[in-house]
Amino acid sequence: MSRRPSTSALWLGAVALALAGVGCGPQYRNAFSHHFLDNQETDLGLVLEQLPEASHDDAPENALGEPIAVATTHAESDAERQLLAYRVDTGEQMWSVTVDAATRPEILGDVVLTSTRERLIAYDLSSGRELWHYDLPDLAYVGATRDADTIYWSATVGALGGARRVGHVVAMNARSGAELWRHEVQGVFGQPAASGGLVFVPWERQNIAVLDEETGNELARLRSTDDVVAWAFDHPTGIYYGGRGIYRLTHRSVHGTRAEATHVRPPLGELPRQPESVWPDGFVPKPGTRSARGRIRVYFNPAPAESPDSIHVEGDTYYFAYYRYVFAYDLEGHLRWTRILEQDVINAEAMPHGLLTVGEQGQMHLLDRDTGNDRWTQDLEAELASVAIDAAGFQPGGETGETRPLRQTLNEMILDPDNRLVAARAYAVQKLAQIEEEEITRDLLDLYQQRSMPGALKEAIREALRTRRSGAQYLQEALARRYDYLEDTQAPPLEAIIPALLEMEHTEAVPRLINHMLDHETPAEVLPQVVDAVVRLGGEEAVPALRNFLVLYHADSQFQGPVADQEPEEEGGEPIRANPEARALAIASAGIFEHGGEEGRELLASLSGEDARTLEPVAEHIRGLYQAEREAEERRRREEEEAAQRALAEAARQAEEALPRRLSQEAINQTFAENADPVRECVAGELERNPRLNQVRMVFILSSDGEASELTVSPNTPELVECLRERVSAIEFPRFQQRRMRASFTVSIRGSESEAEDTQPAVAEVPEDAPWWTWSQRRAEMRGVGGELPALAWWAEREAPEEPEEPEEAVASTEVECPPGMPNCQQAQPRDAEGGSQASTDGGQQASAGGQTGGGQEGGQTGGGREGGQAGAGEEGGGQQGGGTPWWAAAASEEDEEDAEDDDEEE
Repeated sequence: MSRRPSTSALWLGAVALALAGVGCGPQYRNAFSHHFLDNQETDLGLVLEQLPEASHDDAPENALGEPIAVATTHAESDAERQLLAYRVDTGEQMWSVTVDAATRPEILGDVVLTSTRERLIAYDLSSGRELWHYDLPDLAYVGATRDADTIYWSATVGALGGARRVGHVVAMNARSGAELWRHEVQGVFGQPAASGGLVFVPWERQNIAVLDEETGNELARLRSTDDVVAWAFDHPTGIYYGGRGIYRLTHRSVHGTRAEATHVRPPLGELPRQPESVWPDGFVPKPGTRSARGRIRVYFNPAPAESPDSIHVEGDTYYFAYYRYVFAYDLEGHLRWTRILEQDVINAEAMPHGLLTVGEQGQMHLLDRDTGNDRWTQDLEAELASVAIDAAGFQPGGETGETRPLRQTLNEMILDPDNRLVAARAYAVQKLAQIEEEEITRDLLDLYQQRSMPGALKEAIREALRTRRSGAQYLQEALARRYDYLEDTQAPPLEAIIPALLEMEHTEAVPRLINHMLDHETPAEVLPQVVDAVVRLGGEEAVPALRNFLVLYHADSQFQGPVADQEPEEEGGEPIRANPEARALAIASAGIFEHGGEEGRELLASLSGEDARTLEPVAEHIRGLYQAEREAEERRRREEEEAAQRALAEAARQAEEALPRRLSQEAINQTFAENADPVRECVAGELERNPRLNQVRMVFILSSDGEASELTVSPNTPELVECLRERVSAIEFPRFQQRRMRASFTVSIRGSESEAEDTQPAVAEVPEDAPWWTWSQRRAEMRGVGGELPALAWWAEREAPEEPEEPEEAVASTEVECPPGMPNCQQAQPRDAEGGSQASTDGGQQASAGGQTGGGQEGGQTGGGREGGQAGAGEEGGGQQGGGTPWWAAAASEEDEEDAEDDDEEE
């Protein structure tokens, strides 16, 4: 309970809230309007300022200040049902009234509130006198809270489904029942919480509307964007809300998400018949009659937190009650203790030192937080249906005794004969299997062999044994047992032992498993499991035993039948079930096929083909093993081929992406340099036919795969064209991405004038009858001796020689010594100051040997005008030996490049 703030404080808060909304658009203050803005930081900040400071008031909240319990009784008829009030410490009954209570009573200060199917009724806590009642308009009352002198309650319909969805929230004077305000909406409400002059109403399982206690106006709204809001309650340490997790109202709540709010999820894992929330659902009435609802529940109590943005649980303990069973966990979800009570728990209250429980026959226990033993007991001696407890601060003395081993209490719970609680007993099996002691494996085997154990629990024990990683020696000991009628010994539970052995990979068990495989007393339904375990754990070492088993029973009529389940032959018919013994033979044959080598396969081939006595389903299964192997091999081969093809395709794709869009002139030049010999032969032949030849120009089309076609040559003599067409088409050019492109290449025949200068002849003389290119090589050696750039053969790349500076008014002229036998060699002509050649040939102006040497565009044209194309050494020069580029450099003009790009666009 908290103190109501003064009217002036509320007025100041409302003014501040109004000022905060200025400039932020319209703020709708009518409660539950769909236009109201949710998760507003300013609104929430004002709410938090108005709440009282957190405290730990360790005392009952009722007006009497002592531990009180108010209960409804169980009766055969509604007319006999009563409402009873007790003092908890003494068990004294304070008063009783007859009322057909449909909901669990609530202790609200000096008032006890409950409801029938038609009305809400308030009683005086000290006397049981009726104070007032309120008719419910076809709504289900879901709960109330109190702050100062006012009670706030909700009623709703449609929370569990249905077309009608209506919710009421009402404020009434606690003693007189006078209505102060009310809201009715088309939606569902949950039980409200109240503190500090504010009412917190869960709405539509997603929102919490914060109302002003005096006016009922909405002041703030919280909306969860990724969780369900199933309940809310007020506590001296703050306002709490949530579903399966616990939220505390802090400034972080404005984010509306689990990750950013002050939130904790009890780490209890999957509980039996998992409760929908860790607190009673505030949208559903709490039954006042005996009901399964409320018998399965998590209990906790908040405590003062270490920081404003954290949540602390009283005693660092969560409790889970399942009818008569109670489980206690620490904050990490580890099970501390378990307890079996004599009666179903109808309600409980978590306290700093333990859990106070009330049973349906009135038995009360205060279970110690650390041991689960009784700190205190009391018997109310009444048949109870529901109860409300207000016992904060109740601390009876008494010895609690030592903690009983968890292994012992879990075993007792599993052996408890109450078959209503099988789900909780199976949960106890899981918890028992999580204990690492080796003896737990023996406990589980002993439990499994209890004749009264329900089938669901046996299944739980089998699954639990599979999780064990210790205690294999107890499984071995169990395998050593055999059925003996005279000695009254039972066969071991192979169906439970074998899965555990397989999970542990316990190969030492193979000899005893083989004994059971060959034992005719082994149940037929478990025989396939035994043979499978022999195969999986024994491997090659188990092959002799498997051979014996197969040879012994392959023709036994008892093993006749399908080796696997089969679909019915007719529509609507029953499926044909496998014969477990035939299935065991099939598993043994598969084990021999895998581990038996050539000898084993010879045996299988004989049994499936030559031996006519072999049961046909078994023989067919063996033949299927060979067929499956062939299919697997074919499938593997196809997968490998497909993987190789994918790898090749991927490599091709990557290589394609790495290709240039089109070839550069440099790449074309380099390709011709690598294929100089075939081209040289064609050029040399043309030079013999035409000694005055200066250059050869080729223009051709390149496709993306590097093939050349549509070659044109200048000069276009038939012999030269035919020779070059054959040689050029055989050249492999680099691939590129564009589909095709135009390319050109020019071969210059002559060297430059500057190369003719012989400054330091320091090598041997060249014989007069030596070929002209030998003379050129010797001249290159001579130039190397002089320290200048070397002159190379005409088919190799050479650097351009440096040209000496000349006075502008001088007329440059040089005399070049022609090599012996060099055709078409003349003395250099004098040049004018502009650098142009003064000599000409029949085909037009002739460039000096190898093209222009001036480095600009002033040089002459070669090849008889446009027929051979320009071969200038500057921007338009290409493939000229004397102009600083290799002989194979292309002389493509800007016009050629533009034409090529035009062709690309057309394509």
